[in-house]
Amino acid sequence: MKNFRELYCTQRRIPVERFERDLVSRSLHRHAKPIYWLLGLNRDYVSPDFEFVRGVGELRNRREFRDEAAEFHYHPHNRGLLRSVLKLRVSTHRLQRIFETEIEEHGSRPPM
Repeated sequence: MKNFRELYCTQRRIPVERFERDLVSRSLHRHAKPIYWLLGLNRDYVSPDFEFVRGVGELRNRREFRDEAAEFHYHPHNRGLLRSVLKLRVSTHRLQRIFETEIEEHGSRPPM
């Protein structure tokens, strides 16, 4: 069974090397998109987003997503005005919708 990264890259016809950047961009809160590139100049600021997407890329079923999202939520760099209040970061709900759509379309359902 393929992991989410493989399914996503096949579906979007992108090389695996572009997976994280593509998915982070698609998963940002809408209001964060215009200025995220500027925030991205600080690698420490964007590291939680890329770590979250990297972890989700390894998943093979929906059940595991909850654990990854919890880790992202409690990541030490996710505190502060910009990330927690203004939500200038990846949206867990947007990423979850993308993830679930891809997993469901390709038959990778969790075991009963």
